[in-house]
Amino acid sequence: MRDNRIKQMEDRRWWLTRRAALRVALRGSVAAAGLLAAATPRMAGAASGDSLVPRTPPPPVRFDVIRAGSVIGRHDVNFVPADSGYNVRTLIDITVRMLGIKVFEYHHDGTETWRAGRLRAFQSQTQDDDSDFFVNGHATDDGFRITNRKDTVIAPADIMVGSYWTPEIARRPLLIDPQRGRLKDQTLLGTDSLSVDVDGKAVSAIRYRLIGVTDGWVAYDDRGRWLAAELKKKGSDIFYRLRP
Repeated sequence: MRDNRIKQMEDRRWWLTRRAALRVALRGSVAAAGLLAAATPRMAGAASGDSLVPRTPPPPVRFDVIRAGSVIGRHDVNFVPADSGYNVRTLIDITVRMLGIKVFEYHHDGTETWRAGRLRAFQSQTQDDDSDFFVNGHATDDGFRITNRKDTVIAPADIMVGSYWTPEIARRPLLIDPQRGRLKDQTLLGTDSLSVDVDGKAVSAIRYRLIGVTDGWVAYDDRGRWLAAELKKKGSDIFYRLRP
């Protein structure tokens, strides 16, 4: 009988010790989650409603698109001043040939209209090999209405297009797919620093590693200028090299 009481007391002490340890671990997890949230880059359209998108048009960016060491196309982003804002036009032209024969082509023409730090309209036309796509979007009282070749969706008013001309796009958890006009989740896996060759000079950049509209990474200088990217497209690694 005495042995049973001793065993019961030991079992109770073990359980109380275990429960206390679990409470400590739980508090540690909550604290870690708080630190992680504090370390995560602030999203545009936060509670303050302020946008981190440039209010004035940035300089143009122009890339050579490289696959397996060969230039297969170009990706240009131009900024055109307009009333109370500017337009962002993205032009992508890619052609892949093997033994002189065209095996793949991709052409994209998209225009974003920005006013007072918000996206007001977006239109795009895309030829992805043998498939054609279009997107028409505009701001409304209830958000941002997007029409694609299959349906119409309503996005949040502060939505952005996955065109990556500003680092704010890389920080967003939800984007418009610029080709298909769908809303797509984005995960920011992390950021780090790297050196990017720009016109023969090493430039320090912040790299954003992403999964979502695009899988890979995009890099920007301390002024927010897009400097480079490495993306996974159709099973190939595609590198963006900035042209002068």
